[in-house]
This record gives sequence, C-alpha cells and structure tokens, in this order.
Amino acid sequence: MLGDDEGPKDWEIQDEEPPESLRRKWDEEETQEKKPVICPSCKKETSSSNLTCIFCGTTLLQDSCPIHGFLTWMKRLFRKG
Repeated sequence: MLGDDEGPKDWEIQDEEPPESLRRKWDEEETQEKKPVICPSCKKETSSSNLTCIFCGTTLLQDSCPIHGFLTWMKRLFRKG
C-alpha cells in the first residue's frame, strides 16, 4: 500500500516564474534578426545560431568567438612566413 507522504500533491506544485531580467533577455533574443552565415566548407548558407553546418557538419566559427580571432591570426602569421 502506498503512503500519503510520497511527495507533493498536484495542487501543491506551482509553476515557477522566471525573473523579469531573464524574460526581457528572451524577448530581445526572439526579436533579434538572425543573420545567415556562409559555411567555409560547402559554401551553403545556414543560420548563425547553429554551431555546425546543417548540410556538411563543419564547425562554424563566429566572428565574435575569441578562438576564431586567434585562429585567424595564426593563419595570417603562417601565410606571411
């Protein structure tokens, strides 16, 4: 026989409301226009929200990514040499 102490009842559980700052951030992200990115491998256009190309699976490095800046700098360094 199951006891009554197993957990909260359905009427005791309330939905959590996210903080106002988080809701504003989500609203801003939804209204922002997503710019398409050209895949460096297959040259097809894909959404900038993706981390990999949806067509070929190549990792898409964004300009805002610090690693991308470093890799670009390294490529330029070795091209000159």
